[in-house]
Amino acid sequence: MLSAAELTLLGRLDLAYRRPQNGLYAGERRSPRSARSPEFADFRPYVAGDDFRQIDWPAYARLEKLMLRLYVAEEEACLNVVLDTSGSMTTGDPPKWQAARRLAAALSFVGLAAMDRAQVGSLGGSRLPAMRGRDGVSRIWTFLENLEPAGETGPADLRRLQWARPGITVVISDFLVEDTRTHAAKSGDFAGTPADWAPPVAGLASRRQEPVLWQVLAPEEENPSITGDLKLIDVETERTRELTITPRLVADYRRALVAHRSELVRAAQSAGGRFLHSVSSDDLEAMMLAGLRAGVIRRA
Repeated sequence: MLSAAELTLLGRLDLAYRRPQNGLYAGERRSPRSARSPEFADFRPYVAGDDFRQIDWPAYARLEKLMLRLYVAEEEACLNVVLDTSGSMTTGDPPKWQAARRLAAALSFVGLAAMDRAQVGSLGGSRLPAMRGRDGVSRIWTFLENLEPAGETGPADLRRLQWARPGITVVISDFLVEDTRTHAAKSGDFAGTPADWAPPVAGLASRRQEPVLWQVLAPEEENPSITGDLKLIDVETERTRELTITPRLVADYRRALVAHRSELVRAAQSAGGRFLHSVSSDDLEAMMLAGLRAGVIRRA
């Protein structure tokens, strides 16, 4: 799924967790707990029952108080990658699905290489159990290759997501979901407003997850160049609408896209997370650079 050169690039990167991770097993992430390790963290007064081997005797000689040396504990973290498998992901030139799937594969590799627990699943519900270590790479890639995008997904699917564990949860989607409540069913006017992602994203934060909303759009969705009289067909619902595409309508679309992204940014930041976006024509290096700029990826 990824080339040897791309794996070499990913080998120099790591995930940037904002908060200390409190995992079940030893790993490479800073934990809120203290333990024996090479990295000193802090002092605290000795109390009955503490391990006397951690007493700092030079500090006792200076302060005439028994003090313990505390060290940083390193534990595993969890990366949850949630992939949008709706029909709209198949559109674009190149298709958004290809870019989104490669991005999911890359992030999973970075997490597994750092000895994190990586879980990969779709908004539609299918998922793999948690993997740890590079042995899980092939299983995750096989799972991603077998996923077939179809149908509709949306914020309700993210709200029902129960398998993600505390850690980073990366949602890879175009986030182009319409709020069906705004449809004028009788007139056939389907010019609705974008669905609200804020409540389910806040739900992730309430379960001790750092949400990362990673939007992948096609080049023609970023900068549409179509003109004239067209009949548009929704690839997910097969609803149709006839439009005359004018420069003014294109400008309205661009303003709506900027407003939609602003809402996604607010939803992510309100939940202590981050938002970033890529174009399906970006290569893997460009997507990783976007991650670096957003603080989701860091250099190892």
